[in-house]
Amino acid sequence: MAQIKTHFGSPRWQHATTSPEQYYAQCGRIWQDVDTLQQALTLNAFSQALTELNGFYAVVQQQPGKLFAAVDHIRSIPLFYGQRDATVFLSDEAEWVRQQVGDEVMDDLAREEFQLTGYVTGPDTLFPNVKQLQAGECLMITEHSNAPTVETQRYYRFLHTEPQDYDKALLEDQLDRIAVASIQRLIDHADGRQIVVPLSGGYDSRLIVSLLKRLGYENILTFTYGVPGNKESRYSKRVADALGLRWHFVEYSNELWRQAWESEARWQYQKWGSGWTSVAVVQDWLAVKIMKEKSVIDSDAVFVPGHGGFVAGSHIPDAAFTGEALDLDDVCHALFQGHYNLAPADLFTTQVSSWKTRIKEKAEATEIKTAWQYADAYEKWEWQERQAKFICNSVRVYEFFGYDWWMPLWDKEFVDFWQDVPLALRKHKAWCIGYIKKSYNEQATDKIENLGNASKSPIAHIKKKASKIPFARKAYSCIKLKKQNQHPLALYGRHDEKEHKSLIEKGVSIVGLNAHDFLNHPENKDKS
Repeated sequence: MAQIKTHFGSPRWQHATTSPEQYYAQCGRIWQDVDTLQQALTLNAFSQALTELNGFYAVVQQQPGKLFAAVDHIRSIPLFYGQRDATVFLSDEAEWVRQQVGDEVMDDLAREEFQLTGYVTGPDTLFPNVKQLQAGECLMITEHSNAPTVETQRYYRFLHTEPQDYDKALLEDQLDRIAVASIQRLIDHADGRQIVVPLSGGYDSRLIVSLLKRLGYENILTFTYGVPGNKESRYSKRVADALGLRWHFVEYSNELWRQAWESEARWQYQKWGSGWTSVAVVQDWLAVKIMKEKSVIDSDAVFVPGHGGFVAGSHIPDAAFTGEALDLDDVCHALFQGHYNLAPADLFTTQVSSWKTRIKEKAEATEIKTAWQYADAYEKWEWQERQAKFICNSVRVYEFFGYDWWMPLWDKEFVDFWQDVPLALRKHKAWCIGYIKKSYNEQATDKIENLGNASKSPIAHIKKKASKIPFARKAYSCIKLKKQNQHPLALYGRHDEKEHKSLIEKGVSIVGLNAHDFLNHPENKDKS
């Protein structure tokens, strides 16, 4: 007999019985009325209802013989599913699904992709029979006499239009209105609770705190971390001081990282936070751990990272602005160069051509005729893969320690706005940066125009480019080896210098070392 079994491990899930024969479960926050969602009887109706929602959520609706499920437009709360014989399993915990379907060995291709990118693309995970809902995707499971069927449908994609003409001043007014509205929804969600902002040297977190200041929210804590005197922390403190915000610094060292890395808690976080899909981000795991232990943060605090600035065009390749003819192969090449680089691809059995074919399949683009279509295809792939599975998945850090979170720059209305902004205004994110500087200067006492992004320095950009060139890789790796003890976040303290020397010499990046350690953890050795 066909069956559907569910398991929700997070206490954030809320269950509401809508009738004796139906239940509705929601994790996260939806702003609109969900009656239409609950009344949907077909996958198309369920998908259509989802297009009207804003918020950060995952939902499950079960009816007799049928189940609907969905994640939001950025997969902020993942859902996983798998099938074994006549039973389909659905859960917010990938490990539970793995155990139910009986997968014991990781897929070889998925392991290689995980090591190269930090995540597994498409609906796949490290295990062949454990699948995931992609960003902006929903599913319907239907019970039949012999076996259930699983259908998926994308109700949202991050796609652009290119307007023939536009009014720059009107667009800026619209941007300001929508940005303020997204921060107001954050304020409504926080409802007086402490808002904790990881304030980097970048622009995105600066926009969040500037608008919070403008709207008069007072219960704000900003923080940063790293070795004393690192550039990001200097920028961060300067911004916080200029806005009159409380600022906290968490000091990192190689020894602190070594102790944390060897702890069972670190592994439990990485295992759970990965969802068997991506490298669980650990950069600020140590900072949150220390701040919680020292009671720096309120127990009901809401963490608000600056994820989402990507939508303004910061990752569009320069090739889109050169005027040269571009096609789908150029998109695939740029995506491979930009994302399959945590380790040299020539260390693995899969050929570069095969990776580009896999990229093309996930890109879902048929032809590229214009520069904006090239940029659109590139950003669409990055949105559903790197942004959804790696960057935004970093909010698992806050959940692991029992905290709430919100990502105002991934607010659906804010994202929708950027889908209609012309390519010329998205080049290098320059137009958005101008808006951020203006918003900051309106609230700050320290009006410094050249207070830029510390993580985007010209030297850092050159180093990143050099690390991808085969003949320069070894020389660059030698520099990295000499500077392991000088990393601004002391991240190399997580890894044994002798054990990882050969990997660094081969060109494996710091995130690549993290992926390597995860895949080769003693608990995963028998799964390879």
